[in-house]
Amino acid sequence: MRWGIALVALCSIASADVREDDKLEADKLFQEGRRLLEDGKRTEACAKFDLSFRRDPRAVGTILNLGLCAEEAGQVATAVRYYGEARARAHDQSLTEHEAAADGKLALLAPRVPHLEIVLPPGAPQDTRVIVDQLVLAPDQLANLPVDPGERTIEVSAHDRLPYETKITVTEGAHARVNVPPLHGARTVEVRPSAKRMWGKILVGSGVGLVGVGIGLGVYGRSLYDAQFPGGDPSTPDSSDAHHCFTIGTTRHCDPAGASKLHTARRVSATGTAAGIAGAAVAIAGAYLWWRSPATVSVDVTADHAAVAVTASW
Repeated sequence: MRWGIALVALCSIASADVREDDKLEADKLFQEGRRLLEDGKRTEACAKFDLSFRRDPRAVGTILNLGLCAEEAGQVATAVRYYGEARARAHDQSLTEHEAAADGKLALLAPRVPHLEIVLPPGAPQDTRVIVDQLVLAPDQLANLPVDPGERTIEVSAHDRLPYETKITVTEGAHARVNVPPLHGARTVEVRPSAKRMWGKILVGSGVGLVGVGIGLGVYGRSLYDAQFPGGDPSTPDSSDAHHCFTIGTTRHCDPAGASKLHTARRVSATGTAAGIAGAAVAIAGAYLWWRSPATVSVDVTADHAAVAVTASW
C-alpha cells in the first residue's frame, strides 16, 4: 500500500493538557478522516484532519497526516513544517515509530524546499514590515525563508512610505533572492490646467448620465406603482378587476403582494430621485471645472493617507 495508508494507520495521541471533550472530538474527526482517505477522498480527509488538529494540536498521528496532505498537494515547505513538528512531539512522547516516519519524510523532502532571501535597501526604516503570502516575517527570517513552490507575493511597507509589492515564482529546491528598492515617501501629483477641460467634460458627461438614470428609474417606479391598480390608474374606484390594489373612496387597499410591489416602486422612485440629484451636482461641478476651472489639482499620497487639494483661479 502507499505511504499515505501507512500514515493514517497511526494512532492519534493527545497530551494530558487537552480537555477531554476536545480529545474525544479530535479522535472522532481523525477517524472520519481515515475512512475518507481509505475511500480515496483525499481533499475531504485532509479537511477532517485539519479540524482534528484544531481540537488537539499535539496529536502526532494527525500532524503526520496533515504533513502528507501538504506533501501530496505539492506544498513541500508546509509538509516539512508539519513533519518537523510531528518528529519533535513524537520524541517527547517516546513514540519511536512516529518519530522514524517523520524522519524519513524530512530526509526526502528537505532538499526539495525552495528558500527565499529578502534584502532590504540600505537605511530602511526600523519599522519596515515584510509580509510573504499573509505571513508577517521577523527580521531573522528575511535571510532564509522556506516557502512552498509556486507564485509568492511579497509586500514591504513602513510608516509614511509608499508600500512596495512584487510577485515571484519559485520552483522546488530553488534559492531565490528579492532585492527591495528604497520605499518612497509622500508624492504629489499635479493635474495642470491642460487637463482641466478633459476632467470637466468627463464630470459633465457622468452627471448627465446619472440624471438620465434617475429619470429612467423614476418612470419605471411610477409605471410599477400604477400597474398594481385596475386600468393602471390608482384613482379608479374599482375593486372588481383582478389586480393587487384597488381604491374605495379615498382609501387604497392592497393585498400583501401588491403592498410589496408598491413598496418596491417607491424605493425605485426614491433611488431615481437620488441619482438625479447626484447627477445634477456632478454635472454642475464638471461645468465649473470646465469653464471656471481651478489652476491646479494636487494629489498627495503616502502609505496611510491620500489627499486632494484644489487651487482655484478667480
